[in-house]
This record gives sequence, C-alpha cells and structure tokens, in this order.
Amino acid sequence: MKRPLKILMMLHMPWNRNLGGSRVQIELADELMKLGHQVEKFAFEDAFPQFKGTAWETITRPDFAVKANKFIQSYGHHFDIIDAHQGNLTLPKEKLNFQGLWISRSVGLHELYFQFECAAARRFPPSRFKVRLWNQLLRWRNYREVMNCHKSFQYCDIINLPNATELDYLETFAEKTVVFPFGLSQERREVLKAAIQPVSLRLSHPKVAFIGTWGYRKGSQDWGGIIREIRAQIPSVEFVFLGTGLSEEKVLQDLEMSRVSWLKVIPQYESEQLPKLLGDCTVGAFPSYLEGFGFAVLEKLAAGLPTVAYNVAGPKDILASLQETSLVPVGDGQQFSQKIIEILQYDEGSYQELQRQGWELMEQFAWEKIARDMLYVYQCRLEAMG
Repeated sequence: MKRPLKILMMLHMPWNRNLGGSRVQIELADELMKLGHQVEKFAFEDAFPQFKGTAWETITRPDFAVKANKFIQSYGHHFDIIDAHQGNLTLPKEKLNFQGLWISRSVGLHELYFQFECAAARRFPPSRFKVRLWNQLLRWRNYREVMNCHKSFQYCDIINLPNATELDYLETFAEKTVVFPFGLSQERREVLKAAIQPVSLRLSHPKVAFIGTWGYRKGSQDWGGIIREIRAQIPSVEFVFLGTGLSEEKVLQDLEMSRVSWLKVIPQYESEQLPKLLGDCTVGAFPSYLEGFGFAVLEKLAAGLPTVAYNVAGPKDILASLQETSLVPVGDGQQFSQKIIEILQYDEGSYQELQRQGWELMEQFAWEKIARDMLYVYQCRLEAMG
C-alpha cells in the first residue's frame, strides 16, 4: 500500500457543504480521508477571517490569490498535494517554494461563466443605474479572476476539469488536463433513495422540482412559459423551486405571477433536508444554460426523479445515455415542457423503468470510485516527479 498523503484543499469560497462550488472539494476530502490520507483546507474564511460581507469589502478586499500564495510560501512544504480551485494560486512553483503536486481545479470554468455574465448583461440590462454600476464593478473583479485562472493553468502540474466541453476549450493545455466528474457519496445516494414516496403517489399527485439559484443562467426567464405550457395540459401539476436564494416574492415577480397554492419557493435549505423535499416529487427540471457539472441532476436521479435538462455541458455528460427522454436543445422551453408532460403521463411501469435507468446511471457517479481513480492519477504523477 502506498504511503498516506498530506493533501491541502484550497478554495476561495466558504467551506460550506451547502454551496455547490465548495461541496466538490469537501466531499472529495471525506472520501480521501476514508482512504487513510490526511486532508486540510485553506478556504475563504481562513484568508479573510474578519470579512463581514459588505459591498465595499467585496469590491476592495485583496484577491484571494494574494493570501493563498503567501500561505503556500509559508506552509506548502507540509503537503504532498495541493488541490486548489482555478485561479487560487498564481505564481510559478519555484516562487511558491512548493515541490509537490499542484492541481488546479475547475468546478465550472471561470472564463466561460464570465463570458456568459457579460452576454446576459447585454441582453437583460438592469433598469436601475445603481444595479448596473454594481454589476459592472463585479464584472471588473471577475475579469481579474479570469486572468488569475490563466496563470494557475499555466503554472500548475495538472488541470482537473468536470466535463468534456471544458477540455475542448482548454485545448492548449491538453497535455496536463484530466476530466473527472462529480459524484454523490454512498450515504447520500442511500438517504435520497430511502425518502422516495410510492410511484402511485408521485404519479397521482404530479409535482415538478427545480433545484438551483434563481437567475438567468439557471433559466429563470424560461420558467414562466414552461409553467404555463405544463399546466395547460396537466392543470393539477404543482411546482417546487428549491434553493433559489431569492424570496418567493422576487421569484413570482420574475414569473409575472401572483401567489398560488401550487407553486412553492424555498430560498434556502440544509443539505440533509433535501431527501424529504424531493421524496414526493414526480419529475426533475433543470433548464440551466451553463454548468460545471450539475449536482442538482445527480441528486434528482438518486431520488428516483426522471429529469429533463437543457443539452449543455454537465447535464449532457450525466444524461447522455438518457438523451431521448431527458435532454432538449438549450433554450427550447416548449420541447422542455413537452418532455416533462410526457413523463408526468407515464404509467407506473414506464415510470419505474426510467427510475431504474437513472439509478443504474448513478453508479458512474459514486464519489468513492471517482476519488480512487483520481488519486491513482495523482499518485502516478507524484512518482514520476520523483
């Protein structure tokens, strides 16, 4: 057996399992520790312990990379592997005084997100001047992060990407790039499956579930048409929006709807609450325009929810084998609605078969397998480095 490794997880976000960007490294750390390795972290709260979250602090605080570079220069020699989020480290290894293996990780390529944000701002400019100014300042800061990402990709040993689209985009770094999907732990898969309500209940009380932050990238501008189309054919259908980050009032305002009994908005929830929230739902819906991978799709499949998504990076990597029932062209809200309607009208046998296919698919996205495969690649590279 190879010796236990000392691994540092580094990320410019809070170390919080409820955040999708942080969750990847947190759950990988869990699996790596199960395999006998030592894992520590350097996250946002470690770099900025006094941060209060004010708008002024957000704009004026130093780059996370400034703090991260200094931390590695002082303590990096304690670690064999640094698994750092893209752009977190921006100096060559000799200036970092680090001799181990440096992984630069994407959980959604920052440059692609930046391009999307700029396009969305042109298409849907805010009406209020203060909002436009604030968004412009954030885009300026995000552009600096794009430059930091370029540096980290240039200097690191391995670039770890979550989907094939990002691999194609970073073709100039192909010799150092690997692709590993995200996953769910065995415990998470089991608890999601255990909360599932009987198929007869799910079909007799149809409910569509969406998980995600409410915004243009996640399809907020498409949902009004989707809801109207589905309810026109299935008037009894209900909808639940989970983890929107915005109040029910704001979501309804965007949908141009008043409050109704058949639409429930839950702005925040704890991770352990999700199995119960999904247990009586019938279909998962995920009209996202851009993803790194899409934990929401994995969790819906594990919860026995046939899921319909736009055919974009992440969801299409997960649902490729279920393309006929699950994927539609990006932005095609009408076809998206029709696929959901078809599933809502399935008989019990057809619905159970789609559930079974989803569970079978989930075996490819088990964190315990992904962690072992990833670690093997890292260990081989460490040995090659001598």
